[in-house]
Amino acid sequence: MRKAVVPQVDLRTRTVTIAIFLPLFLVLVLVSRITLVGLFAVLSFLAFQEYWKIATGEKKLFVVLLSGIVLFWTYASPWVTRNLQLLGWYGIALFLAGWAVQDAKKCLERMGFFLFGNLYCFVLPLFWVRIGLEFSPWLLLFFALLVWINDTCAYLFGTWWGNHKIAPSLSPGKSWEGFLGGAGSTVLGSVLVGFLGRLPLPWSCLCGAVIPPVALLGDMFESALKRRSSVKDSGELFPGHGGILDRFDAFFAVGPLVYLLALFRRG
Repeated sequence: MRKAVVPQVDLRTRTVTIAIFLPLFLVLVLVSRITLVGLFAVLSFLAFQEYWKIATGEKKLFVVLLSGIVLFWTYASPWVTRNLQLLGWYGIALFLAGWAVQDAKKCLERMGFFLFGNLYCFVLPLFWVRIGLEFSPWLLLFFALLVWINDTCAYLFGTWWGNHKIAPSLSPGKSWEGFLGGAGSTVLGSVLVGFLGRLPLPWSCLCGAVIPPVALLGDMFESALKRRSSVKDSGELFPGHGGILDRFDAFFAVGPLVYLLALFRRG
């Protein structure tokens, strides 16, 4: 009986959080290209700060400033000449190297964590921005909806019927029942939304089938990061969900995949 009470309380908190932040997300994606880019830029910047704190346990002003510069240049690079791109990245690399060598024992560790953090928190979300700008904000929301269906249904199936754990030492809450329930729900959701949106049925089914496995990998990777640093959540921005990385780990991971799916549909 006790087991049934706790999930209900947690689910209520999660539901309230979604009711507050989901409309804001939808508005910012649909209002204009500027708000769409701004939304993902803010999410990326905050996600990197969470990542850096988890990975290193540090919170340095220089890292905050340099990550902001790298984020800006990551988003600006597609609109500047190639020579200016190279010049900008070369300057950033020099600043990064100059900072990293100040601590010889952590030089490679600092550079490795910083560079991977840029890939994880800046480049992966950028694919979502490109979908919204190059294709349609509505296509972006279609993919986002599939990710959220998978995440929500995996949580529900796993909470109530999850007995066979995928990786108990890494993420005790993840179960095969939850994964299969989320994957099946995502395929059904892709068919329904695809039908309502007049999308090709085979393509919609493909989207629903390939997103859940990649989303699981993204979720498990973020769990590994947290396990490494012995933290439960990456942050506290979203009550019931945790931080940016807790909420968008799968979202970031499937970014390149959904962009490829969008290209495949265009032919």
